[in-house]
Amino acid sequence: MILCHCNFYSKTLNNHVDVNVLIPSIPDNDCFFHSLDEVYKERKIPVLYLLHGALDDYTMWLRHTNIERYAEEAGMAVVMPSGQNGFYSNAVYGLNYFDYITEELPRFVEYTFPVSHDRENRYIAGPSMGGYGASKCGLGRPDRYRAFGDFSGAVDPQKLEPLMVQMGFGFFRYDLIFGGSDKVTGSKDDLKVMAEKCSEYSEKPYAFVACGKDDTNNYSMNYKLYEKLKSCGFETEFFGGNGLHDWEYWDKCVKEFIKVTKSL
Repeated sequence: MILCHCNFYSKTLNNHVDVNVLIPSIPDNDCFFHSLDEVYKERKIPVLYLLHGALDDYTMWLRHTNIERYAEEAGMAVVMPSGQNGFYSNAVYGLNYFDYITEELPRFVEYTFPVSHDRENRYIAGPSMGGYGASKCGLGRPDRYRAFGDFSGAVDPQKLEPLMVQMGFGFFRYDLIFGGSDKVTGSKDDLKVMAEKCSEYSEKPYAFVACGKDDTNNYSMNYKLYEKLKSCGFETEFFGGNGLHDWEYWDKCVKEFIKVTKSL
C-alpha cells in the first residue's frame, strides 16, 4: 500500500488540514516481475472515507486498527481526515465540516489520486462521533455515497450529552455546533428526520449500523436508528455482538463493513 500524508489549504474551513490516504499498489516484492507501465497503470479505485471519533484525529485508524491490511486485501483506497470535535456538521457558530467532508475533500482526493469518481464506488464510515458524521453525510448526500457505516455512533446528541457530562466529558460545545443538544431532535441535524427525508429518494445508500452489546450508552440509540432506517425503506443491517466503545470493536466493524461494500 502507498501511504500519503497530505496537508493542504481548505477553502471551506479556511485553514490547513491534514489527511492520511492509503492507495493500493503492487506489493513490494512483486514489483520485480512487473514493468513500470504495469506498476503505474491508470486506475479508478473504490474509495472509503473513514472519519474519527471525538478527541481523536486523522492518525487514529492507522494507529489502532488493521485498516491498511483490510484495504489492501479489498483493493480499496482509504481517506482519513480530521474533523476536530465538530460532529462533521456545519456549525451554528464555527466551521462547516459537513461541507468540507462531503464537497471539498472528495474533490481534493479525486483531483489528486487515482480513485473512482462514481457514487457506486464511494463509501463513508466512522465510530462514535464519526458514526454520527458518516450517517449524516450518507443521509444528507445520498447522491454521493453508495453506503455508510455507523460504528457505535453518537447518533442522539440530546440523549448523549447528560451521559457525557456524568462521565466528565462536559466540554463538548453542542451550543456552538447545534445551538444546544436540545435543538437537535426534530431538526435538520436529527438523523431520524434525515432518514425520513432521504426515504423519498429512489436511490438510497446502504446503511450498516453497528454497536456492541457492552456499549451501554450507545447501544439503544443505534438500534433505534437501525429500526428507523429499516422503516424508511433503506437496505440496512445491524452488526451487534459483544463489544465495548473501543478500537478493538471498531476494528471488527470496519473489516465487516469493507466486506459488505464488496458485495453491493
